[in-house]
Formats: sequence, structure tokens, C-alpha cells
Amino acid sequence: MRLEAFHAADGDCLLLSSADGRHVLIDGGRSGTFVENCRPRLQELREATQALDLLLVSHTDADHITGILRLLRDVGDWIVYSHQRSEAGGNPTYPEPAAPRPPDIKSLWHNSWDEQLAGLEGPIEALAVQVAEATSLAAAAVADAPAETRLALADLSGLAQSIADGARLSQMIEDRTPLTRNKGFPDHLVLLRERPHRKRLGSMRLTVLGPTERHLRAFRSEWRKWLEETGVKVAPGGAAHTSSAADGAGLALGGRLPASFEEAAQIIEKVGARYVTIPNRASITVLAEERRRSVLLTGDAAEEELLEGLTAIGKLGEDPDGKPFHCTVLKVQHHGASHNISSSFTKRVFADHYVFSGDGAHHNPEPSAIATIAATRPANAGPYTMWFTSSETRSSVKARRAAMAAALAEAREAAERDRNLTVKVLPDDERSLVIDV
Repeated sequence: MRLEAFHAADGDCLLLSSADGRHVLIDGGRSGTFVENCRPRLQELREATQALDLLLVSHTDADHITGILRLLRDVGDWIVYSHQRSEAGGNPTYPEPAAPRPPDIKSLWHNSWDEQLAGLEGPIEALAVQVAEATSLAAAAVADAPAETRLALADLSGLAQSIADGARLSQMIEDRTPLTRNKGFPDHLVLLRERPHRKRLGSMRLTVLGPTERHLRAFRSEWRKWLEETGVKVAPGGAAHTSSAADGAGLALGGRLPASFEEAAQIIEKVGARYVTIPNRASITVLAEERRRSVLLTGDAAEEELLEGLTAIGKLGEDPDGKPFHCTVLKVQHHGASHNISSSFTKRVFADHYVFSGDGAHHNPEPSAIATIAATRPANAGPYTMWFTSSETRSSVKARRAAMAAALAEAREAAERDRNLTVKVLPDDERSLVIDV
């Protein structure tokens, strides 16, 4: 196998290829980085008459799917072009799309909003419109506000974008492409079930680790709680209405959109950061295996979900102190956020290669996560490499550069202490890291 990790700013964009030329694209990162870094590689596949055997969208955060939206828009544009130029279309002068033609996509794994949320998607999408309006108006007014308020604004903006993008992705798949989602999965949901789902792609085998039905129930519960804490009352069937101002702090403000910068800023400050902790996205997680080599694809999953999945497929025992699972490559979950990778995980799962996809946004990858991996890896486990898709100079945002500098300093200090560790950083003028598995 070969794993190609593209520079995707704060997101994930990975291409996994088998020894016999089968390909899986995992997420698309941000639209701009997709166009700059991943699209040329996909064009190479097209020119070599190779397909994407699977497009895997782990979850609907904007930093994972806006690149996928761009890819599917390209797919749709070329479908329209081919039809217009065909005898049936009868339009031989129809212009060729500006973007290169993507490779054929044979299958798609993606858990859509409506199937994941089971009736909550309507209230969530309606609220997202109000959130987007409030955050847009508030941006100028909170420039000098407390750090917590500015953090809440940033989180709300990202949440609104992710909600809108998730809905847009589902619509685009249905309306603009011939792709069939989640073929072979009951209820069209990619889940870890009592009998784990395994898919063979040439010499490579993919096994679904998560989410489980229990994870989805928790996901819906978190969204329901978020809606209600944000001023939306949700009926058992999913219907919703916004609370009045007298009911307590809520973004909806009785259904009114903010009328001014000042009012919007007050909304953000009143709601506070505790109300905008974005619920876990119930990531699709997969273990890829080929010839005794393995790649653990984690999305933004919580560590306990990954451990549960590995236990369910027999890679881990029930005893937390039992034999750990050794994989060849670990795509470090949630961009190396410390709250998602603790010693409880790293003592049970270790790798020869750790891939950190992030550019310092939200302080990810965090130095403490890097330190935890280095400190808890078995002493006799042999050489290993930490790979980083961004340097400390690549981002145009000062705070992100500082965060990456701190992360890389931690990794390099760990390498000085342990000669088994090598640190590799994607140069600023290159598109991707390539790991031969």
C-alpha cells in the first residue's frame, strides 16, 4: 500500500493505493487546498486510466468536505458537458469545463445528514441560517471582545459552515452525480455492526470500525441538547420552534435575526463557548490491510470509539492492559488534538508511522499529544516516523504558524531523546507526503 497525505490546511485529504493499483480517496480537505494539491494527483490517475475505487467521506466538518464538494462539482460539470456534446444533447459547441476531468468514481461511503440525524436535520439547518447571519454581523463588533467571545464566534462560524456544507453535499450527490452511496450497507448507513463490514479492493481489505448505532444515538442526543441550549425546542418527532427571549439565552432570539453588529455580538457573548462545543461528527473509521501491513483511518473519531472498533474486529482484547495493537500507519485522529489522544489510547495502539494533518488551527497538532505518543510507545517497538502535512511557515495566519512551531519543536525534541524517532515535515513547495507502507 501507499498513503499520500496532501497539504489540506486544517483538514484531512488522503489517497490510499493498493499494490495492484486500486485507490481510495479519504476526505478532501478545504476547497482551495484540494484544487492546488489533490486535484493534480487525481488528474494523473485519470490520464493513467485509473479510477477512484472508493470515495470515503468520514464526516461533514468543513475542513474535510469542502474539497469533496469541489470534486463532485467537477464530476457534475463533466457529466453535463458529455451529455450536451452527445448526439442526444445535440450541442456540439458546448464549452469544456475549466477544471480537468476527474477519474471515474466507482463507489461512495458517506453517512448523510438526514440518515444520521433522523429528523433533526431540518431544525439544525434552519438554525444554521440564523447562526451564519449572526456571526457575519458580529465579526466587526467583537474585534475587541474577550477571547472567549471571539473563540465562540469562530466556532459558531465553523459550525454554520459545516451544517450548510453537509446539506449541500447530500444534495449534490443526489442531483449532480450518478453515485450510489453506501451500497451493501443496511439502511444506507456505514456502521460497525455485529458482523463487521469488510470490502475487498484488489489486494487491499477495508474493515469498518465505526461509528456504531450507539455512537449515532449519542450524536443525535448531543445535537438535540445543542439545539435546546441554543433556544430551539425539539419535539420527539424532530419538529422544532425557537424559544422567546424570555425563555433564556438563545441564538434564535425568538426567531429574529440580529438587526445590528452590536446585537449580534451580544448574541455571541451571551451564548458563550460552552454552547458551541460542536458535537462529535460520528466519523466513519476504517482499518485498511494488505500483506500484513495496515493503515488506521480515524477521521475525527474519539479514542474510545476507535478502541471499541478495534476490539470488535479482534485486533484488541477486552483487557486494557493486554497486548497492544501495532499498525503500520496511524492517521492521528482529529488533527492531533490532545483531548482526542491520551495514554489510554497510545498504550493500546502504536504505529510505525504517525500522520498529523493540520496547520496549527485550533492549536492542532498539540504538543501534548505528540509528547504522549512519544512517551508511551513501547520501548522495544523499533524505529518510527512522525509525518506533518504543514510546516511552521506554510500558513498565512500568524497564530497557526506559532502553533505549528510549538508542535514541531516538541516532535524534534522527542527525536533528540529517542534515536528511533524520525520527524518529516512536508516542504512548503510540495503538495503531499508519500508513505510506502
